[in-house]
Amino acid sequence: MRLALLLLAPVCILAQGMGSGKPPVIAKPAGRTASPPPFTFRELGGLTAKHQYGDGSSRYILSMTGNGVAILDFNNDGLPDLLFNDGRAPVLYRGQGAAKFVDATASSGFAAHPWGQGVCAGDIDNDGWTDVLLTYYGPSRLYRNNRGKFENIPFPASGNRFSTSCAFLDYDRDGLLDLIISNYVAFDLATAQKPGATKYCTWEGIEVFCGPRGFPTDRPQLFHNDGNGRFTDVSAQSLKGINGLHYGLGVAVADFNDDAWPDIYIACDSTPGLLLRNNKDGSFTDVAVEAGAAYGADGEELGSMGVAAVDIDGDGKLDIVKSNFINEAPSVYRNLGDWFFVDITQESGAGADTSAVGWGLGVIDLDLDTRPDFVIANGHIYPELGPKYKQPKSVYWNRGARFSVGRPGPAHSSRGLAVGDLDGDGSQEIVIAHRNAPPSLLKVDGPKGKGFALRLEGTKSNRGAIGARVTAGRQVKEVSSGGSYASQSDLALHFAGDALQVEIRWPNGDTEKLGALPAGAMYLVKEGAGVVGRQPWR
Repeated sequence: MRLALLLLAPVCILAQGMGSGKPPVIAKPAGRTASPPPFTFRELGGLTAKHQYGDGSSRYILSMTGNGVAILDFNNDGLPDLLFNDGRAPVLYRGQGAAKFVDATASSGFAAHPWGQGVCAGDIDNDGWTDVLLTYYGPSRLYRNNRGKFENIPFPASGNRFSTSCAFLDYDRDGLLDLIISNYVAFDLATAQKPGATKYCTWEGIEVFCGPRGFPTDRPQLFHNDGNGRFTDVSAQSLKGINGLHYGLGVAVADFNDDAWPDIYIACDSTPGLLLRNNKDGSFTDVAVEAGAAYGADGEELGSMGVAAVDIDGDGKLDIVKSNFINEAPSVYRNLGDWFFVDITQESGAGADTSAVGWGLGVIDLDLDTRPDFVIANGHIYPELGPKYKQPKSVYWNRGARFSVGRPGPAHSSRGLAVGDLDGDGSQEIVIAHRNAPPSLLKVDGPKGKGFALRLEGTKSNRGAIGARVTAGRQVKEVSSGGSYASQSDLALHFAGDALQVEIRWPNGDTEKLGALPAGAMYLVKEGAGVVGRQPWR
């Protein structure tokens, strides 16, 4: 099924509809010629498991979150696989090539457990096999990859923490991947109040589940990798200056000040966002308020869920984009350097539509023009709203640091979102997890062959090169775990253009120049050895 794209002009003028598979007609703003986007979306299907959130009810805030998705190659066959952290048990799809998948959950080694939330992936022991952390309401579970089968290993997470998103990072640059976990509200299922019990349990006159306001807040947790699969919770000393007044959801790790040390941004619901500056001594400091990245443009607390670090304007600095609650546009914070951000949501055109509840957020260059676009998975949180509960996704087409906004259907109540090239043709697909429905697998039909991709392998740095920064022409991207909402995209970096000069700064700070790389292939790059493999687009 081909999905129609309806766009809003960057100055909020409503677009006209379009027929299936045809480019949309955008209403022309005064003094400016609008052109249709050169891409459409097509549902590929093939992901058949119906995902469930917990017990499927809407009595508790637990039913609102959950269902992240990760793109990874768990069996090292060179084909991307998909892992969903479902509300009842993880679901693993093994890739067969050409964006086709088979359910491999039964032989995966993952154990059933209720209230699944997020997923992130990384090679914790540098053995070449991708390991996985799954977050839950309850202790998070760490799975080591034993040559294609996962085994649950001890992890120092305790109690009934309501953990949501997670990300691997090497915050101390010792070559081993550490972990950051975002925690939402202090919640006890045994004592939770029912819909309508207090003022925090209604919405627009409807009795709904309680929260998040009315629940105590929680703090993020940082875990140091001690080697041999062992982790230590170092939150008390490493995050000691961070107050606990946050409802943490999405996590993005990036080097925001370009000093070769990874920093952290946590999107928070109904509380200020967290921007954690790496102090290079094992500790972090929250600088979000003074940096201008904690609140909305008018100083308001936002209902933020998903987050991405992306250079939207090609100036070499990583900006911050967040998805937010209904009646709030997604936030776009432009990075001006020296730990100063400015909210350009309205100026950028991203504020054209406030009618969605945004969750997973994926960065993707839809038209291969070197300017990053982004897609947000939407879905309301209250099934009591009936037809308004399901919402189509949002597409933000970057036309030069200004966005045209589209809402291609169909509508779902969506949560996690991940991006990756699932069929090897050079263009990236989009995977979206839905509440109580099979996932969507979306093909982007648009320009092809106008770029290249890099998959990095560390030697002195961590094996997956998480934290590496790549500059190709004016495009700057980092290999990142986590991001989006409770999800993780493929670690390969995609660039538009041909014969661009490429420079890599590895996670340990060393730099390496590759020279000009021709378009039309995925390149495997090993730290210190340059390009060691090339796979042409099919």
